[in-house]
Amino acid sequence: MRKGLLAVILLLLLGGAVDAEVQVLFLPDSGFLRVHGEVVMEPITSSPSFMLFPTAQITELWADELMEYTTERGAHGTMVSLSLREVRSQTLSFAYEGFLDLNGTELFLDRDSLWFPEFSFPIDGSQVNMELPSDWFVEWQSHPPLYPTLTVRDTRDVSIEEEIHNAPVVDEFASRLQMQMSRLINAINHRNATEIEALLSPALRETSLAGYLASLPLSHGQMTGELRDQFTIILSTERGFRYQASVIWQERFGRLELQSFQLKPHGPQIPEELLGSAREFVQALRETVQTENGEQLLMFLDPGIAQGQVEVLKFLLSLNARIPWSVEYAVLDPFTITVFVPHAESTNTKLLLHMGLTPGEHHWLIHRLEVIPVG
Repeated sequence: MRKGLLAVILLLLLGGAVDAEVQVLFLPDSGFLRVHGEVVMEPITSSPSFMLFPTAQITELWADELMEYTTERGAHGTMVSLSLREVRSQTLSFAYEGFLDLNGTELFLDRDSLWFPEFSFPIDGSQVNMELPSDWFVEWQSHPPLYPTLTVRDTRDVSIEEEIHNAPVVDEFASRLQMQMSRLINAINHRNATEIEALLSPALRETSLAGYLASLPLSHGQMTGELRDQFTIILSTERGFRYQASVIWQERFGRLELQSFQLKPHGPQIPEELLGSAREFVQALRETVQTENGEQLLMFLDPGIAQGQVEVLKFLLSLNARIPWSVEYAVLDPFTITVFVPHAESTNTKLLLHMGLTPGEHHWLIHRLEVIPVG
């Protein structure tokens, strides 16, 4: 289990500010649609709602007074119901994606297709910007606050029909990978172990990966993800940490499941001398904990540590120091290490200590400490 868990150490959350306009990416060949933006809504009740096409997946939803939201999927559409603390004018930020059941060289996107939310409340006149492949163009018939209606047309020569026929296969697979990555990040952001587990293969579920990702501290900030290729995702956090995730997705029962997930820091390589110094520091720290010498242990802590020296001292003295600790990952800037601690072997509880280190007079000092249980 330890090997499987240590392959997935990361610090991340969903992030990024939403633009004032509504941004739309539409790939007509595959039918893939991604929308994100915001509108000003004028709710009439504390439980407003909106409707989207049947396969739509909500990846972000936020309003000033939003307490929670639910989705109900049906044959004709996806109903999203909101619960508001206060009924007043407020900004609604949203993002969703999925595949529209449309095909042809001229596609009509209107209220019948539910490509845009059908709101149960009035909205403002936000501008909708459509991004299409270079061989397609858009002709608008209406914009919000009316239901946005448009036609997209293919300008390519019919002589390349076979090439057109093959293109959607590539676009659809890449879009499905992007969708699965967005779902994973969104589930982590909401600390929802059930949603995370639904994306994993049976073998990966046994590693307790879902529970670990759902317990990531909020202090790590928000996350963004960049899909480099079908096997690589670059993850960035608000703190500036960047990670390279090596992933393998496999088709199973008509859906993509995550079969493998391994991470390593992405950025400047840490000099071996610096990494060796960190390992020596962790060994000395463990040996001092084992002696239960509190006075000497204080020398390993920065006086200005946010959690307080006394509190951190008590925590360190409670750890199992009989079994060696190991440095699993390190990030150069700011210098941070992740230490695996077999905390209480009898109860199968293990910990990851995320330590921010700063140079001291004789050795490193811990100036930030975060604790993550890993089962």
